[in-house]
Amino acid sequence: MNHFTEKVTIFDISFSKIDFRSLVDSLIKHDFKNGKGYICFPDTSVITKADKNVKLKKILNNSLFTLPDGKPLEFYAKFRRIKHFRTISGFWLIKDLLNTDLNHFFYGSSEYYLVEMIRKLKLEFPQANITGFRSPPLIDLCNVMNNRQIIEDINYINTFRPDIIWVGLSSPKQDYLMYEYYNKLERGVMVGVGGVFDYLAGKTKISPEWIKKIGFRWLYRFLQEPGRLWSKYLYSILQFVVLVVKDLTRNLF
Repeated sequence: MNHFTEKVTIFDISFSKIDFRSLVDSLIKHDFKNGKGYICFPDTSVITKADKNVKLKKILNNSLFTLPDGKPLEFYAKFRRIKHFRTISGFWLIKDLLNTDLNHFFYGSSEYYLVEMIRKLKLEFPQANITGFRSPPLIDLCNVMNNRQIIEDINYINTFRPDIIWVGLSSPKQDYLMYEYYNKLERGVMVGVGGVFDYLAGKTKISPEWIKKIGFRWLYRFLQEPGRLWSKYLYSILQFVVLVVKDLTRNLF
């Protein structure tokens, strides 16, 4: 699927240059039996981690699509005069594809919020082909590989033969999980959408579109949980600034 998609390299990561409608059309037409794979939505935190992590960078560069999550990446691409580089919302991607004939499986979140999310989605999209859902085990990143419970979950997912497996875990844990296990699927594409499950379940409020467009979605999110997010956001912002300076030095001077 991605072999015919134009790529652009930023921070040594190959991002897919594709708009929302083209991505939807590609997934609708995709051969899910013979085209197993995964799709990543790295934010600035994951991008900065990948700069120092060869395996994570490999994971992002070997996906069907790697799509920027967050306006800072889009703004920087504009500064570099890279055209047609746009963020794509996993939230709206789920909602759009639920209106198609594709079969969906949801893997992520806690049991309570996962059930609540599925309940709300079935009310909003009664015609959607939601074949199943499952809450993954609570494990650290270092325990993702060769995990017996995850292997059992993949076998369980295979019994439903979904087209798309939506993975809602923290990043980059979900990227490692998709990379390690997508080949064990009998069919389907894994799509890592991170905290989108929390929005769909009503656990977290999604920011208005105008806030997202001006690049302050992070601030809207921060104001909901400042005690938990301040250190993460501060560290991520500082690391991203350092990465931008390195990239500018290498490419523009």
